[in-house]
Amino acid sequence: MSLAAILSTRSYLKAPLYHLIYEWEDELAADFKVPVLNALPPFRRALINQVSRKILKAFGPQALAAASNAAETANVFRPSAGLYLVFELGATTQPSFSTSPKAIPAFIDLWKHSDWKAFEALYQACPLVLISSLETLEYMKSIGCALNLAHFPLSLADRHRALPGTVYEKKYDILLAGRLDVRTSQILRDYLQAFAQKYPQVEFLYQQEIDGEFHYVSNKRGPIGKFQDRESYLELLRASKISFYSTPGLDGGEKRTGGFNPVTPRYLELLNAQCLLLGRYPDNEETRFYELARVCPNVTSYKQFEETMLRYLAQETAPLALYDEILQKHYTSQRAELLRGLLQMA
Repeated sequence: MSLAAILSTRSYLKAPLYHLIYEWEDELAADFKVPVLNALPPFRRALINQVSRKILKAFGPQALAAASNAAETANVFRPSAGLYLVFELGATTQPSFSTSPKAIPAFIDLWKHSDWKAFEALYQACPLVLISSLETLEYMKSIGCALNLAHFPLSLADRHRALPGTVYEKKYDILLAGRLDVRTSQILRDYLQAFAQKYPQVEFLYQQEIDGEFHYVSNKRGPIGKFQDRESYLELLRASKISFYSTPGLDGGEKRTGGFNPVTPRYLELLNAQCLLLGRYPDNEETRFYELARVCPNVTSYKQFEETMLRYLAQETAPLALYDEILQKHYTSQRAELLRGLLQMA
């Protein structure tokens, strides 16, 4: 099998969470020397519009659904030879460009309560189905999923690789990156609150909604900025000495993930930013694959939290050689080599 192109949703999905995916698309496309194409082909936009919908509705809902599905899976104006890689956040419930026999879907955020029978039926035509989470992949195998599955872990784009000898200046003691209700364990937030009361000189940043927009706010200085674009957000990480990292299926996150705990790219971003880490996560195949235990103490009590925080605050730099050793395994260029091997074996 060969890769002909990468299909992207960048023309119509602009939210910041997709920017990371678009970095992967660009770097994989450059490595494979293939184009990045619009995931919605011109044929679909021409067929499924306001006028055509009115006409098709006259023939009943089945006619509209059939036309929409045909347009979604059409490969008009695309190379006829080879396959298309397409990243998917969660599983679609309808036929789409990622369910085509020419598609290799790469899945992020598949949760345990998914309808796995429907998933298998929908993607059965795909020659290869890539799963980012090793925990999810092992679960799918355990329930007998008959798709041709392979592990394709998340990565950090090579463009963010620091030059040798780079040491980032730290302006802030602690950063709680991302939305508190989604990204930071409530237990760690409670520990931090107790710690800040005991050590009021310590500064930490957290996100807060102000006038309908999210800002980063300092407990010492108030609002300091929004940091919404990709580069300013990464600059904020680099300016922070300590950050927390937790997998999403703990401390209340079980409702959203069904108990799955994928390691997210934020872990790699924090290592790349030379942040000292502590967090909460299970010991499973996923966290062992990313070697969390080597760089991120798994906090189970306030005493452990306080001792770790005091040690970190007194520490001048992170263990940069160890961070680099881990990161070398997880740049997007490494995933390109992995994908090349998967295509040869499939």
